[in-house]
Amino acid sequence: MARTTSDDVLQRFCVSPRTQEIYANWERDPRRADVAPIVMKHQTKLVYELTTAEVEAVCRRTEHALGQVKRSDGEKVAAIVDWHPDFAFTHMFHVCMEQMQCLPAYQDFRAYAYSHPLGLKMLGDPAKAKVWEVADRGISEQLVRDAMRWRVGNAYYSFLREVYTVVQLRSMGIDLRVHPLADALFRVDAWVDDKVVSLRVGNKKFRQGDAAGRKMPPERLLTDVLPPFEFDTIELSPATKFGAVHLPSSEHIAGAAARLSGP
Repeated sequence: MARTTSDDVLQRFCVSPRTQEIYANWERDPRRADVAPIVMKHQTKLVYELTTAEVEAVCRRTEHALGQVKRSDGEKVAAIVDWHPDFAFTHMFHVCMEQMQCLPAYQDFRAYAYSHPLGLKMLGDPAKAKVWEVADRGISEQLVRDAMRWRVGNAYYSFLREVYTVVQLRSMGIDLRVHPLADALFRVDAWVDDKVVSLRVGNKKFRQGDAAGRKMPPERLLTDVLPPFEFDTIELSPATKFGAVHLPSSEHIAGAAARLSGP
């Protein structure tokens, strides 16, 4: 049975002065005192067992992660737009999936986040505290709640896209690996051998094409690793249909498979 541990991540990526510094700073950060032990203990296994049909079934049955929130409202509260708890969203989704032993639909993840002790610690309690804090500044509590739903819902959709992509490419014989430590620290969505894969939806606020954006790309974080990595990006156009999971097309997947299977 395939599995990926935090030690696998460190042996693959934490091998240069810059990456070792990134890891050391994260490990000793007081805000990560509760985070690091959980992430370092995490083992990725279930995603390697999922089939494309199972992922597609979750995409069909999931509650719409953005609810009825309009983009204009979801991005109106600046304090929520860029908010994240001490646990990165990728930590929460991966831990939730392994504990539930299934790929969670949004309603499953939400129930976990607001009822399970670890889910409350990772997201439920921090999210509620942030909503109250921002609403106390005089902003409509409903608007703040809508903004939080938009923030978490979009993170969930991003995770679902990544799982779908990994499962599809693995079904084509490409031994892609994933782990939340690699994602959160080095922005590595997945990797195989010396190839690092990034999946993103074109968005000028973050990154699009070769333009600079707010989100630091793995090419910069791993720049001093030797021998150097190869970097492959699967970039989707912005979604045009509200209420449907925005997944890579068969052409996106086939193109990535051809690039990743080459020498």
